[in-house]
Amino acid sequence: MRTTAAVLLLASMLVPAAKAQDSFFPIWGDEAEKLGYTLPKPYGLSISYMDMSNPITVDSIVLRGHPLLEAIDVDANKAHFTGSNITVRGDVWIFPFMNVYGILGYTKGESKAKINSVSCDQAKFSKWNLGCAVVNAVGSRLPESAEFNLKMDGGTYGIGTTLAGGVGDWFALLDMNYTYTSISAIDGDIRTFVAAPRIGHRWQYDSGRELRVFVGAMYQSIDQYLSGDLASLGLPSVVNAVVDKLAPDASFEVSQHSNQKWNGTLGAQYAFNRDWDVLVEAGFGDRKSMFVALGRRF
Repeated sequence: MRTTAAVLLLASMLVPAAKAQDSFFPIWGDEAEKLGYTLPKPYGLSISYMDMSNPITVDSIVLRGHPLLEAIDVDANKAHFTGSNITVRGDVWIFPFMNVYGILGYTKGESKAKINSVSCDQAKFSKWNLGCAVVNAVGSRLPESAEFNLKMDGGTYGIGTTLAGGVGDWFALLDMNYTYTSISAIDGDIRTFVAAPRIGHRWQYDSGRELRVFVGAMYQSIDQYLSGDLASLGLPSVVNAVVDKLAPDASFEVSQHSNQKWNGTLGAQYAFNRDWDVLVEAGFGDRKSMFVALGRRF
């Protein structure tokens, strides 16, 4: 989660005004310098922090542990996710135009969905069932505040690659990465794929300082698969009361995905010198984000 905007640090590697250090990487680096290109130091380490909010679609909510629970349908298909993460990333320029990196971090977040109604499918029972009738009677008159909450946190790791190039003071890049977050509080995971094209301009100053401003877009596909104790789902009290009597060990399974795939981005990066830089980026649209990162090259 999406951890993802940290890859924008790679913009600093496009055209830094100094010769690259001696190293096996990047391959074809000498040839690129002979053609007049300046290259970054090949290895990088960065730390980043990101806040994000995003509408999501709930694909299914399944209750387990008793025939009555398995007959219940929870209508809550729209949810909103808010979260944050902190990541550390190491990278290397394999070619002058291609960087690969690994991500390791920690993510936490919360998903909230309004419950429109709770109903029970009487057809799943061989005869009339009082419990099912009670659920139907109460579940259609839920208060406006009825919602289920999923709180999650866990370790994040992933891999990615960036293709970059530039002409004069203009640069462009395309970043792609895949991350996986293993949820610790409940069983489940978050799988995120990101593709982020960027285009920008740089201004050079004395002592190797540079300012870079860029605009772009971010495609982000998030799939969440979660399961756990039904009591932690935050269902209405009337439903929890029925659950406690029927199956104290009842569980749930929730599948949901990101609602909006694309959003716009606007950011700026300042390089103090060839070794250190800081980046700030904002995402706007239905999915909103704020990202800051500090990077070091070797």
